[in-house]
Amino acid sequence: MLYLFSKTECGPCILVKKYFKTMEDPRTEQIKEILLDDGCAEEDLQFAKKYGVTATPTLLVIKDDEVIEEYIGGVPITQNITKILGNYTD
Repeated sequence: MLYLFSKTECGPCILVKKYFKTMEDPRTEQIKEILLDDGCAEEDLQFAKKYGVTATPTLLVIKDDEVIEEYIGGVPITQNITKILGNYTD
């Protein structure tokens, strides 16, 4: 499963999400976004903490409760998203 940890007012997060939209690749819909804004759900904070997320945007590939790949920052995510989608989506 692919998870994008982001914040609403995070510039790089906004750019990553816009990039996904411009790709017009339906596989991006399989990326679950976890918003880490103030007042977010406690379970989202605990989920981020469990996997060591300390920065946004962060994209994690998680399989069998283990992080398979991790990308931190807008540039690494956008540079690798096509490969990630090819490797980890249906």
